[in-house]
Amino acid sequence: MKRKGKILLTTAIGLVLLIAVIAAALNAVFTVTDVEAHFSTVSEAGVTESYALQAELEEKFVGSSTTFLDLEEVKEIVEKYPAFRLDGLEKHFSRTLSLTVTERRETFAFRRESGYAILDETGLYLYDKAQNVNRRNGENILLEGFTLTAGEAGTAVSGDYFNEALIFCDAFREKLGEARANISSICLIPTENALEGRYYFRIFFKEGVYADVYQPDHLTEDKASSVRDCYLSLTDAQRLYGFFDVVDSVDGRFTVSDHRDKRPL
Repeated sequence: MKRKGKILLTTAIGLVLLIAVIAAALNAVFTVTDVEAHFSTVSEAGVTESYALQAELEEKFVGSSTTFLDLEEVKEIVEKYPAFRLDGLEKHFSRTLSLTVTERRETFAFRRESGYAILDETGLYLYDKAQNVNRRNGENILLEGFTLTAGEAGTAVSGDYFNEALIFCDAFREKLGEARANISSICLIPTENALEGRYYFRIFFKEGVYADVYQPDHLTEDKASSVRDCYLSLTDAQRLYGFFDVVDSVDGRFTVSDHRDKRPL
């Protein structure tokens, strides 16, 4: 019996040692040695932050097990950089962690007690700034008169007529590349005449001209395209002053006025 017990004990110890050797071998083979982070940046600040994020990822994950690496931990680190969006993440066995990161484009701003809430072009809240200064150049499109609510970084901003404002800016972005190059601000203003709806947009353009858009929540996409096309049809001189407006008509559609330097009496 004693001899049999020794054999069992020896066998058990051998199995433990074998498992340890196998685990050590697997750990040596399936260990992260490279973090391949592919960044798409649009600003100098984005480049600086990409180096910081790369260094943080390497410090955290190089030397860890590829097999047991939790990708949620990687996502949590990227989320510490609200200007970045994680577009791709995967483990390439046996030694590489690969991710694709894109810098969000600052586009909008609205005033808060602490300064300005900054949003990307899709309407996601990024962070607050003391001044409305875009990280690439110039300023962000200022949203005035809106009651907007911003939650955590990377979440959508909410508020009445906000989605309509995004649609108007998207019309410019889709054709001209970026709305911020043409639009300086969008104001949400209560109407004085109930027949004109509750609110209208006053869209100020960079050069000085503006557009008044009544009932922006009705036929929004069509009105947005019409405002863009009317603006593009103006001469260089007309873009420096005056306005045009978009008013609903009795047939359920709307009309776009000619450029005017002042409102008729």
